[in-house]
Amino acid sequence: MSKRNVLVVEDDEPKQRTIVRFLRDVLPQDVVIQTAESLASAVSVLSDIDVTFAIIDMSIPTFDFVKDRRGGGQPQGFGGADILRFIDSETTSTKSVVLTQYEEFVLPRDGRRRDPRGLEEMLRSELDSRFLGVVHYTGQHGAWQQALREILSTAHLLDIQ
Repeated sequence: MSKRNVLVVEDDEPKQRTIVRFLRDVLPQDVVIQTAESLASAVSVLSDIDVTFAIIDMSIPTFDFVKDRRGGGQPQGFGGADILRFIDSETTSTKSVVLTQYEEFVLPRDGRRRDPRGLEEMLRSELDSRFLGVVHYTGQHGAWQQALREILSTAHLLDIQ
């Protein structure tokens, strides 16, 4: 069996740590967890290794923020959608999910507002079946964990108990 890689794209360090900790608790030990903090670093990881599953935040900067706080670009309200489109067009087997704490999104094309369910409907209409949904992140503990666990099970990343 080949190595399975999970990519977490999240620029908020406490949220990223919480997600990675959750994944380490629920995923088998043979799964390698990669992280990226920007659109550019996510595309780099997706281009360099075979990613089985990607967990993507919708609002991310264009480039990684450097330690001296110069650069990084501005967070993009829909930067995660660019990563999803890259996965859709440039990978053959990567499955994905959006994990976001936003309760509302303004669509860049027409300025219309969408809640997480509306965002999911829009993305499902644009992406192929490897896109598995939108999960609403509600803090360190919450219903997001069960929702993400169910999606990971659907993606065949959890051991059958």
